[in-house]
Amino acid sequence: MTDSTAPVPSSIAGRPFVPLTGTVIEVKTETPFLPKAAFVLISIASLVGVYFTGRMHGLEGVALVWRWLHFWGLALATGMLAWRLFYLRAAEPGLSPQRVAAHHDALLGRVRVVSRYLVPLLLLGAPVPWFVEYLTNTQSAVLTLSSLCVAAAVLFAHTGRASALAAFLVGVTGLALWGWFDSAGVASVIAVRTVHLLAFAAWLGGALFNLGAAVPAGRLHANIDAVVAGARQLERFRWVVRVALPTVIVTGVWMALRYAGVGNSFWISGLGLLVPVKLLLIMVLVVIFITCPLYRACSPVRGVCNVDDLGGA
Repeated sequence: MTDSTAPVPSSIAGRPFVPLTGTVIEVKTETPFLPKAAFVLISIASLVGVYFTGRMHGLEGVALVWRWLHFWGLALATGMLAWRLFYLRAAEPGLSPQRVAAHHDALLGRVRVVSRYLVPLLLLGAPVPWFVEYLTNTQSAVLTLSSLCVAAAVLFAHTGRASALAAFLVGVTGLALWGWFDSAGVASVIAVRTVHLLAFAAWLGGALFNLGAAVPAGRLHANIDAVVAGARQLERFRWVVRVALPTVIVTGVWMALRYAGVGNSFWISGLGLLVPVKLLLIMVLVVIFITCPLYRACSPVRGVCNVDDLGGA
């Protein structure tokens, strides 16, 4: 933070700079490495998990990766919409309504941009259920329809909460249906797998929102009110991750152990090796989650990771 007597730049990172009187917010040009690394690792861990379960269901070849794309797109959209619906606020207590509203509008503008990239991914994954042999025609039709509905509704997620909520609910339903259809009607497995998929979606889609919406909007509105609003949103997401991380680990281990017991040689050779690999990836993500706030690596905008960095301002 600098004093108001210092020169005020007309732009930061190529974007307009909006200062609060007496304050200049520091904005780095590059997006921090750790959030990007976390997003990539979450995606790889999900690919490993979907590959494992797909092989256990008898799938091979292109169908395995294609099935992952279906899950990945649905989880990205659902988790991103969760942030848009539940963590984002049009007004924040104690902050300038005008500045927070401007920041909020910028975030919704970024949701519109990100949604345009999600739609092709959802459409690409929509036909996958028809190539999964263990699904019935009815199940395939319902799963395909869920992806198509999310693709249609997510395009309007930035215009109002109704469209965003509709897309979110359909996305949750689609993931829950996969949890049901993959579990051979066993109630305990249905419950655990559904929770696993929803926790993964909340985590993955939230990471997408942070990188695709929060970071660009934060750069555009580099003022204290927007920074504090962004910090509060990020903290809401952190609470979700604090629940999602252990949930993904516990439910994943529980499901894996149903294939083979503790100490089975299955886990140290062949397909079984994918489970410890996925656990290792998630452990790395735990380290990143703990490290990000310590090194202020959550956002390129000073104060978003920890508002105490703003000092007396």
